[in-house]
Amino acid sequence: MKNLFTKKQYAQLNEYLHLAKRAAIITHTNPDGDAIGSSVALSHILKKLKISSTVIVSNNFPDFLKWIADSEKIVVYTEKKSLARAAIKNADVIFCLDFNALDRIDILEKIVRETTVPRILIDHHIAPKDEFDLKFSYYPVSSTAELVYRIGVKLLGTKIFTKKTAEALFCGMMTDSGMFSHSSSYPDFFKIIANLLECGVDKEKITHLVYDNFSENRMKLLGQALSKMVVLPEYHAAYILLSRNDLKQFDFKIGDTEGFVNYPLSIKGIVLSLLLVEKEDYLKMSLRSQGNFDVNKLARKHFNGGGHKNAAGGKMFCTYDECGNEIEKIFEKYEKSLCRS
Repeated sequence: MKNLFTKKQYAQLNEYLHLAKRAAIITHTNPDGDAIGSSVALSHILKKLKISSTVIVSNNFPDFLKWIADSEKIVVYTEKKSLARAAIKNADVIFCLDFNALDRIDILEKIVRETTVPRILIDHHIAPKDEFDLKFSYYPVSSTAELVYRIGVKLLGTKIFTKKTAEALFCGMMTDSGMFSHSSSYPDFFKIIANLLECGVDKEKITHLVYDNFSENRMKLLGQALSKMVVLPEYHAAYILLSRNDLKQFDFKIGDTEGFVNYPLSIKGIVLSLLLVEKEDYLKMSLRSQGNFDVNKLARKHFNGGGHKNAAGGKMFCTYDECGNEIEKIFEKYEKSLCRS
């Protein structure tokens, strides 16, 4: 298996771990399958190294991820502020998973910046900021869960992975690769998946728990989203706008819009898809593309965000009524690039 990191990096990691008794593991706001899976798996690995750890998230995560073993131990800041602050302030080392800049953890950013202990980044997003003491950053891989697997093997060997750790890692790799449809076209990815299956992972069971475990209201919200989809064949693009009223009508829960942005890409000729969800003072955006069109660059330039070549996120600071026209103006600027993709 290809070695992604240097001996010097692992030596520094071992030095930090040797001095640590308590660790905080923090992942990004609105955590997804990779964020939760990689964080929980890392907590299992640290336990084998006799380091106690607490996984902390800014806000709650989707119900369809709460089957992951030990996810019930995750401290949600909005629900347990004092406990989250104490876990961060008392940590000997802080692991930052699945984000490349501290502003991605929103309300936890200030607390983390006030600490003086080492910050260790494990992440697969482009261009990590210089806010970390040690970086395990490699964007071509499928997921942060894959990086946690590789680091775990380097520290303790393949036999460290219990079934529950393997399930958490599998969930992260499966969800961030879109059920193995992207960011996974290299042999090492499937070697790791095979190793996780050998640990007892039930692929069909986990697929069902993640993708076939939604509420009736979520399915109705999907119908609403598709009915509002705007398709612009001249730009090979489409977008969906969901208002706060739409969310209220269908009793929105965290995670209900997961995957909605992918549906327009199944239309013949569409290579760019945007999903915009109205929040109180901005519109939250998900971007997906096919082929060579780079939504990471698009999100960075126009939408206060970033991510990967074919999957990114961002924000628009305009009104719900204005955003459709603004998006179409931007599509027009990229007409040639979209036609070539």
